[in-house]
Amino acid sequence: MSDEQPRDSLLAGIKVLDFTHVLAGPTCTRILADLGAEVVKIESAPNGDVARSMFHVKENLSAMFLYTCAGKKSLCVDLKKPEGLQIAKDLVATFDVVVENFAPGVMKKLGLEYAALKAINPKIIMASISGFGQTGPWADRTSFDIIGQAMSGVMHMTGEPDGPPQYVGNGIGDPNAGVHTALAICASLFYRDRTGKGQYIDIAQVDSLLYLDLCNLPYYALSHGAFNPKRFGAYHYAVAPLGVFKGNDGYVVLQAIEHQWPQFAKAIGREDLLTNAKFATNAKRLENKVELAKIIEDWLQSFPNNEAALNALAEQRVPCAPILDLGGALSHPQTLARGMVTQIEHPVYGTMPIVNTPFAMSEAPRHIQGPAPFLGQHNAEVLKRYLNYDEGHITQLTQSAVLFEEERVKELRQRGVI
Repeated sequence: MSDEQPRDSLLAGIKVLDFTHVLAGPTCTRILADLGAEVVKIESAPNGDVARSMFHVKENLSAMFLYTCAGKKSLCVDLKKPEGLQIAKDLVATFDVVVENFAPGVMKKLGLEYAALKAINPKIIMASISGFGQTGPWADRTSFDIIGQAMSGVMHMTGEPDGPPQYVGNGIGDPNAGVHTALAICASLFYRDRTGKGQYIDIAQVDSLLYLDLCNLPYYALSHGAFNPKRFGAYHYAVAPLGVFKGNDGYVVLQAIEHQWPQFAKAIGREDLLTNAKFATNAKRLENKVELAKIIEDWLQSFPNNEAALNALAEQRVPCAPILDLGGALSHPQTLARGMVTQIEHPVYGTMPIVNTPFAMSEAPRHIQGPAPFLGQHNAEVLKRYLNYDEGHITQLTQSAVLFEEERVKELRQRGVI
C-alpha cells in the first residue's frame, strides 16, 4: 500500500501493472487508482505514453495525461531489451492485475501474453482492451475512438436526419471501454477471492459501445429490423417533446413522456393542448413535433433568460436542463455541490483542478492519490520495493538505457518537490 493511500480505500493493497497508453486503457487504470489500487505504469523508453505529447497546457505537460494518469507511478523501461523484459516479468510475480491496450498480438511478441504471465503468477488477472477484441475477422485491425463509434451504430444515430453521421465530440468509445474493463477487473478480483483463480479479460471498444445502447439497438433487434432507428437531430423520433430548444440565451433540453405531458402543459400555461387533437397523444405530438417545438420556443423566449424558464418547468417536475459548455459544466452549482471538481498539487503545474472520481460511497471516501507522474519518476522506488534492486543495479540499468528518467525528475527531486 502506498503511503498516500487511505486504508479504507476499496482496492487498498491491490497492485496493478499498467501497460496502457492514450485513453481507453488509462481510463481503466485511473478508475482503479481512484478506488485505491496501487498502479505502476510501465512506459516504453525513452518517450513513454504517447499521450504525454498531446494537448500540452503548461511546461510540456499534457492535459489528457494529467487527468488519465493521476495517482499512478511511472516505471520507464525498454521492454525490447532482455533486462527490461525481465523486470516486467519479475513484477508480474508480485502483482494482482495487468492491463494493456496494445494492438492484439503485441504482448505476445514481447512474451507477455496471458499464458506467459499465468505461468509466472497463476492468480494474475490480465485485461486486454482493443478496438475489435482478440477474436473475429477484424481482430488485428487498428482502431481509434471514431472507428468504434462508426462500427457500433453510434455515429449512425448522431446528427441531423438529412445530414452526414456525426462523431460524438467527447470521444465516448475509449472511456466507455475503460469503464467496462475496470468493472470486469473488480468482478474478477471478487471471483479470485472466492475461487483462488486468476482470469483473462478481453474487452472490445465496439462491444462496449453496442452494450451501451439500450434504446435503439433493442428496438431494431426485437422488431427483427422492421423498425430501424435513424439519427433524428434536434427532436427525438419516438417521444415528443424531447429535444433541443432555443431560449433567450442559448439552448436547453427538455423531455416530457406521456404521464408528464399534463404537467408540461400546465408549466407552459397551455393546458388547452391537452384537448387539442394535434397534441393529445404522443403519436400525434410526433406527427406535429415541429409545430410543438415552435410553441415551446415561443414560450422559452418569453422569459428574460433560460434559467427562469427552466425553473418554471422544474416546479412542475418536468425534466429539463441548460446545454452547458465545458466551463459551465465544471462550474455549475450541482457539479460543485457533488464535489466533482477537486484540487490537487502538481510540482510544476501548481494547484491543479481535476474532475473527481464519481464513486460517492458511504464507507470509502473519494480520494485521488496524487498527480500524474513524470516519465520514469518511480523507477528506483518500484524496483527497490518490489524487486529489491540496490542503487548500483538501478544506476547500471539507467546507464545502459534499460531504464529512462526524464531530465526534470532529478532537478525536482533535488528541490524536494517530488
